[in-house]
Amino acid sequence: MISGASSELILVGVKKDYVRPIMEQTINSPQSKRSAMWRGAKMRCPNCDKAPLFRAYLKPVEKCANCKENWGDVRADDGPAWLTILIVGHLLAPIFHPIAFNPNLSPWTAGLILAAVGALLSLIVLPRAKGAMMGLIWKTGAPTS
Repeated sequence: MISGASSELILVGVKKDYVRPIMEQTINSPQSKRSAMWRGAKMRCPNCDKAPLFRAYLKPVEKCANCKENWGDVRADDGPAWLTILIVGHLLAPIFHPIAFNPNLSPWTAGLILAAVGALLSLIVLPRAKGAMMGLIWKTGAPTS
């Protein structure tokens, strides 16, 4: 052994109060941030892509049922809401003008249609945005609150 050398376990993915040893990574672990985000957007575990990431609409599982990755420590906070607004706004923009300025629709009807479509899109996009953000936070080891 080299003088002064340490025999500590090599660590990756340092997070706030949590460290993931290399040995815990599965064979199916994503190699890029993009693949971790895509797995999360599919609402699957970003590490193994086998088990569900959520046990309820937006409530993540504590540990992955397949690879045992700890998801209780990964908090996405306001990121998914920001991303959802960004995506839904861009999806609503092309239909806003034809609906809002249609002379055959009353302003109330146009407003209700746009609000309903926006709410529906938000409910669809939000859990996928949260999964993608959790995948990115997990892969980069970013500290969370």
